[in-house]
This record gives sequence, C-alpha cells and structure tokens, in this order.
Amino acid sequence: MSVECGMLHSLVNKIPKFHIKEMDYINVPSDGIYFITESGEFYRGLERIVRIGFNKKKGNLPNKIREVLWGSSSFRKNLRRAVQKKYKNFKNSEEINAFLDQYIRDNMKIGFVKIGSSRVRKRLVRKFIKCMESAEHYKPSPHWLGKSSSKAYIRKKGFWHLQNFKTSKDQLPDSIDLEFLSERIKKLDKHQQ
Repeated sequence: MSVECGMLHSLVNKIPKFHIKEMDYINVPSDGIYFITESGEFYRGLERIVRIGFNKKKGNLPNKIREVLWGSSSFRKNLRRAVQKKYKNFKNSEEINAFLDQYIRDNMKIGFVKIGSSRVRKRLVRKFIKCMESAEHYKPSPHWLGKSSSKAYIRKKGFWHLQNFKTSKDQLPDSIDLEFLSERIKKLDKHQQ
C-alpha cells in the first residue's frame, strides 16, 4: 500500500504545478484529473497530495476547478469550517471568505493530467484516494489546517475528502494504473519542450 502511494506521489511531483494565485485556466485541459498540494505538507520528502478530483461532465475541467476553489464545493466548505474553528476572530462571512481566498492562493498548488474518458478518470481518482487512505505514514503535519476540521475523517486521513467518497469497492492502484499515469505525464513533458 505504501509502495503504491509513494509511486503515486513520485509521479504527481513530476507534474508541472501552478500556485493558485498564478494559475491560468488556459493551461487546464478540458478533461482530466487535478491534484492539489498544500504548503508544508510532505509525504516521504515529496509534496503531499491533499486533494484529487476530476470532471464528470465532458469538457468541463476548467469550470470544475473554478467551482472547487471558489464556488460552493465540499472542498471549500471543509476549508471554511477549519478556518472558522482555528481562527475565531472573524467578524463576518466576508472576512472569512477573504482569508480563505488568500489562504488558497498562497498555500496551494495544482497540477493536471489530461484523461479523456470519464470512466477512466473516475476509476483512477477512486483508486488513488484508496491508496492514500491505506498507506502507512500518509499523515498530515501537526500544523496542517485540516487538523482543525470538524470532520474526524479529514483530521485523521490528512486530505480534503470525506469518507463518503465511495472507495470501498475499488482496489488499490496496480502497476497498470500507475504506468498509465506515468505515460500521461510523459506526454505533458513532450508538450512543454
């Protein structure tokens, strides 16, 4: 389990990532998987993945990412709850939202892998989450914002997902899944040259 998680992180750390504050939606593929890392979070010396997602609707990845980061997504709601619990000096929603926007811009990076098939995207994301759920030493740092989450699952597991993301039927990623991701990353490298 930890071997697969280590391989996943090694591959994801090869993906070009953008600080959210510098992100340009032009570079986002129309369909694919996104990976978010957070400042100060590491797994085996690599940037630790704190969120994985994908677009269900064809051609909608840029809009999905906007919704996740700036809309009414579960990701943003969970971040907001953690911010409210950790920092209790906010006077109103506008102050909380301003702080949260700044936190996301300053502390999070995002990378993408283009994958055309919705079925493949869904399968891979579920397997990757299962991989992180099951890995030894995949833990958040003591100062991670998620430690202030009202959700025990987020505090314990160290990523901004809820337990109800159905992963129980899925197996851990096998070498085929990781090879597929590796091939997609190689294609990214070729496009950047």
